[in-house]
Amino acid sequence: MIFSIQHYLEDYFHQRNLSDVDQYAVKLANLYALRRSGKAEPDFLKAMSRLQTVFYRNNSHLNRASVERDMLLRLDRKFKKKLSNPGELGFPGGVASERATLRKLPRRSIAELLRLFKHAMESRAVDTIWNSRAAGRLRPRPEKVAQGMLSLFAMGVLSNGRGNLLRELASGIGFVDLVVMFGCVPHLVEMKVLRGAFTGVAQLAVYMVTEKRREGWLVVFDARRSDRRAALPERIDTSAGAVRVVAVDINPIPPSRHKDG
Repeated sequence: MIFSIQHYLEDYFHQRNLSDVDQYAVKLANLYALRRSGKAEPDFLKAMSRLQTVFYRNNSHLNRASVERDMLLRLDRKFKKKLSNPGELGFPGGVASERATLRKLPRRSIAELLRLFKHAMESRAVDTIWNSRAAGRLRPRPEKVAQGMLSLFAMGVLSNGRGNLLRELASGIGFVDLVVMFGCVPHLVEMKVLRGAFTGVAQLAVYMVTEKRREGWLVVFDARRSDRRAALPERIDTSAGAVRVVAVDINPIPPSRHKDG
């Protein structure tokens, strides 16, 4: 449910043309999901006021206390009853097995993290991207949804100091979707939902140059019909370095339509 709250806040800010350069929506979503239950409204408003952010400085026409009261009212109307279900606070099905797998490895790697995410996404979270897969209708702003799913997964798997996650990191005049940190090493991750033309390589290459990284990761949520797909390359060499492609199948053939051998 953390992601649902985050997506709601991001849409709310976007619709009102509010600048969120330091992920205030993410901070507020985590605070609400993890600490709202059992707290009286005045106490939770105090917790909201203690969040460190430049959101109100960058949107100087806003009155912080007034906005926080309004946001809490909106969040309570939409999400408060759902907080009683702990299962809604994480990636579908949880990430305990993936966290254990990563913990056993002698060396953490972005390749293994994304491999685990691909499997988890295809196994139990495909429908989070669709309003109706049968009708071919994706959710609004599906790349934001995809970004949120990877964020939710990574936050769970990398908990307890196993790594850090940064969302929409400013890079030049653009923003890298996700940066996964293992120690001091940043791994750049760009995300695309593929419905037609394959894109994202050139964009990621620019970020690689800006951030002085010779490798970047392009996670592609493949929404194309299975009978209309060309295979995606696993690696694309550019002048900036190697772009590694991880394809996540979000439009698989239903088991009932598989033919017996």
